[in-house]
Amino acid sequence: MKKEKFATKLNDLRKKDGIYLLVGFCLLLILLLLITTTFYEGDYTLQLPIKTLYGTVSWGITIVFGLAGIILLKNVDRKQMDLAKAFLILVIPLGILYCAVTPLGRVPDEEFHARKAMAISQGNFFSHANKNGDATDLMNAKLNEVVTRSADSYAEAIERMITPETEDMVELGYTTMALYAPICHMPQAFGMFVARLFGATIPVQCYVARLANLAVSIFLIFKAIKFMPFKKHILLFLALLPITLQEISSMAADGLTIAISIFYISYILYLKYDKNQKEIKQKEITILAISSVIVSLCKIVYLPLCLLLFVLPKEKFKSSKNKILMTSSIFTFSVVLNLIWLMYCSRFLVVFNYGVNTPEQIKYVLTHPISYLLILFRSNNIFFEMVVAGLCGESLGLFDVQASVLFVMPSILLFGMLFLVKEEKEKIKFDLSTKMIFLFIFIIIVLLIYTSLYVQWTSLKNPMIYGLQPRYFLPILLLMTVILDNHKIIYREKLSKRYMLLFMLCFNLQTLTVAFFSYLNGFINYYIK
Repeated sequence: MKKEKFATKLNDLRKKDGIYLLVGFCLLLILLLLITTTFYEGDYTLQLPIKTLYGTVSWGITIVFGLAGIILLKNVDRKQMDLAKAFLILVIPLGILYCAVTPLGRVPDEEFHARKAMAISQGNFFSHANKNGDATDLMNAKLNEVVTRSADSYAEAIERMITPETEDMVELGYTTMALYAPICHMPQAFGMFVARLFGATIPVQCYVARLANLAVSIFLIFKAIKFMPFKKHILLFLALLPITLQEISSMAADGLTIAISIFYISYILYLKYDKNQKEIKQKEITILAISSVIVSLCKIVYLPLCLLLFVLPKEKFKSSKNKILMTSSIFTFSVVLNLIWLMYCSRFLVVFNYGVNTPEQIKYVLTHPISYLLILFRSNNIFFEMVVAGLCGESLGLFDVQASVLFVMPSILLFGMLFLVKEEKEKIKFDLSTKMIFLFIFIIIVLLIYTSLYVQWTSLKNPMIYGLQPRYFLPILLLMTVILDNHKIIYREKLSKRYMLLFMLCFNLQTLTVAFFSYLNGFINYYIK
């Protein structure tokens, strides 16, 4: 009898989940093969489990998390599990792994973000300028030792962390981070402050700051998935990209910028299209106001996202007059607050690179618009491939961690497929005016990103724009769900979300093992006896 029941269950599993399990185990096999055969300094070497530390740890992480993911994600396409819950199942362990695997300072600008967060945790919300005009603050000397990009291996990072701490305070600069409003580093600063209350060392304070940033970002993205009225799987895809997970699990302010932008866009769409949301009440107005202010203060280039307020339908307000009053007040307040901060922090604008002359560059752009448009076109044409590949994991860490092409290429294809293909059951239709507003905001932000880099980072009258990084576009990619929505490319069946989530799990596991290998410094000599 027991054998018959077991055979029946096994047969049901084969019918319902046979292909899914086969795909899962094939992905795991590919991962293990990539781990086992590593490439370093022109040679291939076998990293077998038990024989090497890298092989043992990487095989263990891949098998444990891979098998757990296959089992837990099995019911995603059924009613037993919604996508928000599936997101938590993946992002919490993966985020913690990114925190642990990536040494302090091995995320772009994390060294300076850590200094700004430390200053805020000490109660210095507004940066001080030294005699040279640079933003500095007195901090424990240990911070400069443990969070630095020069520590490119675990051995060096651990050696710096275990050296005895002192009470010596030194003046540490963070000029570029002085341009960020304090809100951008509040999660990290709060983590440092709480850890310090319990007597934690500087390295522990930094890791708690990472975890605090991760927790706030996960909460915002989780709520965004809950609010998103359509195409939740696209939001999941963006949130689970390795570059996104790297940012939200670091001390960099980009993590909060990405998370709040995703939340803001999804919340606007929820208020506009969710049928259960009959009227925008005081609670919704408060959430809109707070999130608008945070978005506007993260970076000025993302301020145009606040224009999304004006796509909210007047039917959701008490009257047309009420809508105009509420949306205009929130937008105006956000803009004014941003301008006040911009005037304050402008004292910390310094020359980042040789040949940069911001006032003259602005004058050149305004007086030579045609030439500047050609510069924009040329730069976009050259860097477009780099941006797309970078978003899909081609260069992580300090651009020294590269995912396998076996995962980068499919993720690039997923980008196009997920944004263009529409499920037949999707009933939301976007009018032309809404699409045009979303497109206008997207273009304006892209232009602001390029222009800010041209006037602050690129030498005067340079025919190219330099300093572009893929992560700058993450906060606005969700806008493409509306811009590219169509009724031509329709998938008649229900799109399977579990395959996409399983792929993203394996993609991140592969990226993590590559990072682990990179920071172990290649041919490791540590062997498990």
